[in-house]
Amino acid sequence: MRSPLNRRYSREFKKNAGRYICTFLLLVITIIIGSGFLCVMESVKYSLDEYLIANKVEDGYFETAFPIVDNIKSMLEEEDIVLCDNFYSTVEEFDGDTKIFVFDERKEMNIPALFEGKLPADDNEIAVDRLFAENHDINVGDSLELNNIKFTVSGTVSLPDYSSLFMNNQDLVMNTTGFGVSMVSREGFDKFDESTVTYRYSYRHKARNLSDKEKIEAANRIQKILIGNGVNVQDFLIAKNNQSISFLPNDMGKDGPVMEVLIYILVVIIAFVFAVLSAHTIEKEAPIIGTLRSMGYKKRELVLHYITLPVIVTILASVVGNALGYTVMIEPFKRIYYNTYCLPPLTLQFNWAAFVKTTVIPIVIMIAVNLVLLINKLSLSPLRFLRKDLNKRKQKRAAKLPDFKFINRFRIRVILQNKGSYLVLFFGIFLSSFLLMFGIGLKPLMDYYVDTIDDTLPYEYQYILKGPVEAEGGEKVLIYSLETEYYLTGNNVEVTFYGIQEDSEIFTDFTIPTEENHIVVSDSFAKKLKVDVGDEIIFEDTVYEKKYTLVVDEICPYTNNLGAYMSIEDLCKLLDKDAGTFNCYVSQEKLDIDDAYIAKFMNRSDFLGAAKQMMISFGSVIAIINVFSVFAYLVLMYLLTKIVIDKNSLYISFMKVFGYEKKEIRRLYLDASAIVVLVSLLICLPLEAYLIKMVLIYISSLIEGYMDFYLPASVYLQIVVIGAVAYFAINALHLQKVKRIPMNEALKNRE
Repeated sequence: MRSPLNRRYSREFKKNAGRYICTFLLLVITIIIGSGFLCVMESVKYSLDEYLIANKVEDGYFETAFPIVDNIKSMLEEEDIVLCDNFYSTVEEFDGDTKIFVFDERKEMNIPALFEGKLPADDNEIAVDRLFAENHDINVGDSLELNNIKFTVSGTVSLPDYSSLFMNNQDLVMNTTGFGVSMVSREGFDKFDESTVTYRYSYRHKARNLSDKEKIEAANRIQKILIGNGVNVQDFLIAKNNQSISFLPNDMGKDGPVMEVLIYILVVIIAFVFAVLSAHTIEKEAPIIGTLRSMGYKKRELVLHYITLPVIVTILASVVGNALGYTVMIEPFKRIYYNTYCLPPLTLQFNWAAFVKTTVIPIVIMIAVNLVLLINKLSLSPLRFLRKDLNKRKQKRAAKLPDFKFINRFRIRVILQNKGSYLVLFFGIFLSSFLLMFGIGLKPLMDYYVDTIDDTLPYEYQYILKGPVEAEGGEKVLIYSLETEYYLTGNNVEVTFYGIQEDSEIFTDFTIPTEENHIVVSDSFAKKLKVDVGDEIIFEDTVYEKKYTLVVDEICPYTNNLGAYMSIEDLCKLLDKDAGTFNCYVSQEKLDIDDAYIAKFMNRSDFLGAAKQMMISFGSVIAIINVFSVFAYLVLMYLLTKIVIDKNSLYISFMKVFGYEKKEIRRLYLDASAIVVLVSLLICLPLEAYLIKMVLIYISSLIEGYMDFYLPASVYLQIVVIGAVAYFAINALHLQKVKRIPMNEALKNRE
């Protein structure tokens, strides 16, 4: 026989439709974001892994000043590698300050994946990176003029060695607008002037099961062969250290735990909201529950009754959330990745782990939280329910309050009586405000980073040379890379050493150390590695297997890289190089240097463009975070402040009977909630700022550079204003609720 209690479900839902609809929507949005994001993330990860294997991504590359001869190639191939020419021509000023690397045809290694059109076959055809083409409105069939040579776009592709568009390996972030890659046929590449060509050679180990240590050892042997045979090596990178290859595989999946934690926190908060709502319902219906218990209904039956609606709402929200997450949200989340990375075509995969994380676990959490509370509440005797005596902890006397005015003491009583609801409200405000602060604060943070680089970058132009050449107007610099251990991860990070002239007119922000083995480090270096003046740092040259212990003399304000500075004479001596050795010019004006001697050329916009790209890449993410956090904020605040009104409806009714006006009732009850909300907003601000600091430290541990914490006062003000405006909008709804509380409520509930 069906339980008579089942007839109460529809009435209960109609009576509290607002709370159930709000929590349903909050759960749906939480699961939509979780399921959609995790599905796309896992699918992208799967597609990328398959792509790198099938398209034979390189294990490393090196660039030389001039082509290497066949006998050196033969010596290198004895290291059990496949060696391929991977030459490219640099187009310096395409569509403004944009640079393009035009690669020679690829068939054996770093094979492109085709998106649209076809690969170049004729000498006048070119295939352009899909992301670069989208950002510059380039379509198949368009004509491009590169280095005074006309090409027709035959197709759009992605290159496995450029899944992330880093023009320079030490860039903090990618640069998908100011840098791009493309590919032409062998005949088409022959059209480029030799002065624009960079001689890059990619290699791939024949043995595919080498450890990272074995790959590094093989790379060291390759470098020694090259240098030992007089080859001028301009650049050497193994795939593990090449951000264009390794950044995305290393980054894939790291957003997942953050999203999962966010989902679980929100579900727990929603579960507590349901629990508080259920507890309120039990308190309100205590006489009915006491009557039912007296009539023989078991505690198990009542627990099942009161948990049914929350579970039904949760299951429905999970079904709707997953249905929408795997359909309408796939494309927006796909665009987040495909607007940022140069990925192959996506193969969508249904992910059971994501389904469990976004659906099964939330349902389990919801049931567990509600069960614990309901079992605890319904363990009282029927007599106590009949008497509405539901407090397990007896408070013999009210807490003594200071001698405030009546209205202030009354507000304090309201807050103390509803402290459980207000505590949940505090956590809801903290979470949604944190999301909002992160979304609002990211743009000024990036603007600050760009401005800081712009203010502290000491030169306008940098020329990395293929070989020594004299030039007027610039300062000679010796640039060399060493590695040091990063305390957070235990892995090595690359540090760029600058040997500069003692009479430098460019590097004027610090004093060049005069003592041997003393250095000046950049501000970014000092903050990321937590070093101070006087600290000793151990650096390692992995090529020559040498270690150096150097002392920090000073910290200079530069933020564009992880840099260490010393005189060019001391750096030559440290590295056992001939006195006067240099490989770079820096200057405030363009120099007259033959292009044949320039390996890389960078100007101020190249350094700044990468940072500006981050805002473009994450613009859609910021929008989603902001919209979601505001919605979560409104729903949580509405539900939890509504509980306070509902719990005090009897007393509000009494006050109406006693002649209190609507304005006075608002001051007593609604203003108490307003005080809690505003105090919570202010208390949460430093906690949220600290959490963002921790997030930035975590982000810095994943990248080569360092991003310092910065939030202007306007961000804090926006959080408070948005929170206050949201609350007072909700407060207006509660005023309507107060108006509808009848005076006969007091007469019906006389004790």
